Amino acid sequence: MFFKKKEPEFKYNLGDEVKDTITDFNGVVVRRTQWLNNCNTYGVQPRSLHEGKRQEVGDFDEPQLKLMQKEIVPAHRETGGPSRSVPQSNRI
Repeated sequence: MFFKKKEPEFKYNLGDEVKDTITDFNGVVVRRTQWLNNCNTYGVQPRSLHEGKRQEVGDFDEPQLKLMQKEIVPAHRETGGPSRSVPQSNRI
């Protein structure tokens, strides 16, 4: 049996602020995962600190999240990584 590969369809984008409707946990989407059965889950990083330390990322299924604000953090930005144009080497 072969699976047809298709582009994942996510309801929320990286950098969106979302809130879990069950626990009221809210934060920024920092990762997205699409499972084989087409269930989407999101890693949500809280924006606040707890006792001066960063809180753990929570993982939630797509249907239980609600969008609070779109693109709090820009998803596309220059990271200073390697350049697309690499000069030719002088080696033969």
